[in-house]
Amino acid sequence: MLHVGPCDSPGGMAKVMHILAENPPDGWGAELLSSHVVGNPVSKWFAYRKAIKKFRRMLSSEQVSVDIVHVHTAADWSWRRKKRFVKLASKFSVPCIIHIHSGKFQSWLSAPNSRKSVKIRNFINQTNSAVVVLNNDWKKKLHPYIGHCNVIYNPVDPKIIPNDDVERDEHHLLLLGRNEPVKGHKFAEKLGGNLLESMPDLKISMTGIEQNENNWIDAKGWISEQEKLDLLQRSSLLIVPSAYEGQPLAIIEALACGLPCLASDRISELPEIVETAEFENLELWTTKVKEILAREINSDNLISASEQFGVEKIKQKWKVLYDSQFS
Repeated sequence: MLHVGPCDSPGGMAKVMHILAENPPDGWGAELLSSHVVGNPVSKWFAYRKAIKKFRRMLSSEQVSVDIVHVHTAADWSWRRKKRFVKLASKFSVPCIIHIHSGKFQSWLSAPNSRKSVKIRNFINQTNSAVVVLNNDWKKKLHPYIGHCNVIYNPVDPKIIPNDDVERDEHHLLLLGRNEPVKGHKFAEKLGGNLLESMPDLKISMTGIEQNENNWIDAKGWISEQEKLDLLQRSSLLIVPSAYEGQPLAIIEALACGLPCLASDRISELPEIVETAEFENLELWTTKVKEILAREINSDNLISASEQFGVEKIKQKWKVLYDSQFS
């Protein structure tokens, strides 16, 4: 099994790739092939070309056996780059899985009868690829655009666990996400401004951004896995005010650590225990945050809600799909 995608770049997709590669189904081995680097367009192009050349050598080598290619993709240019890997795999008669991580795929395709939708459906059929999406809601939405989809959740890293020796901060909000408008960093800043009057000790830790003029915002940039775990174990509430998500890995990681979550109502198919608020409704978010922080946390219920995303359960679903594609 060869996982192709941005495994060396920051973000949830890379994290999922590493979890899957480190925990392959029984009877399968796994490798990673990086197709992306963080940097300017030129460096990204060279990284992509280097990956394509390496991929071609692997497919044509008698010493290397690639039984299935598992391509991890978002929308737009991410898909345009990954399409080349799928095409090459098909040329060498290697089965391919197209794993869609982006909640933006539907809006990018525009309409079921759009030129892009017709082209991608034809391409999937011609290459006989299996498509995987992150939940049943996305399967329903994307079916008219790209055809049949399999549903397999992203797994939570088995190293993400609570720490009973760490006492949680009282008024510490956490936002985990790259610095893009859809992730809601600006909204989170407005939310903090609303909360300061009643919570003068408020702190918001945000990844993705490297600086902020407010002394109550801790701009973390990109953080290590250990620092992320420390924040999940120490903060009071994870906020996810995103405009859209495929399946936010941060939420299931928070649940696995016993951390409450408040998410945008635009994110589909969340565990029932995750509370939601109307997208960018500042007053409602302010009220909800106050209510959640005033309650006693029932960590056991939160942790139980994350168990459906455990690696052992998820990798069994991948085994069924891998075996069916390889047979």
